[in-house]
Amino acid sequence: MAKIKVDLEREIGTLDRRVFGGFIEHLGRCIYGGIFDEGSGLSDEHGYRQDVLDALRPLRMPVLRWPGGNFVSGYHWTDGIGPRDERPGRNNLAWRSEESNRFGTDEFIEYCRTLGTEPYICVNMGTGTMDEAAAWVEYCNGTGDTTPRSPTCGASLRLSEGGSLLRQRVGRG
Repeated sequence: MAKIKVDLEREIGTLDRRVFGGFIEHLGRCIYGGIFDEGSGLSDEHGYRQDVLDALRPLRMPVLRWPGGNFVSGYHWTDGIGPRDERPGRNNLAWRSEESNRFGTDEFIEYCRTLGTEPYICVNMGTGTMDEAAAWVEYCNGTGDTTPRSPTCGASLRLSEGGSLLRQRVGRG
């Protein structure tokens, strides 16, 4: 018979807190109607559901990963920047649904700031290109002189003065 013994006195290493991070994807009601629900009485002026934020804050997630999962393999980040009412809707190939792009990069970064967690962005290596991925990194970490422009592009997305978005990943993450 196999036995497992847990020795609480034996320390063999340090566990990085980031392994306890969270993940959000444009699947079902995770984003729309979940964390982000414009016009709902449960949401703040940005569309962020306050009841969801109140439930997530005690978890003290060190990082939150987005857009992640199957969704990211067909997501083009430039569709999700700029004025929300001017963003194009797109057919999402992974989930066979329409993506409004009303929750994009700027909303994600602001959501992470509101939640008090570090953003972790996955880039599209399904239908995307390395140039597109590099442009997204530049958009998030750049000086504000990057293109395409958005009301909150570049330097205002940085986590701190002289800082950058620390976590970015190629593919599904």
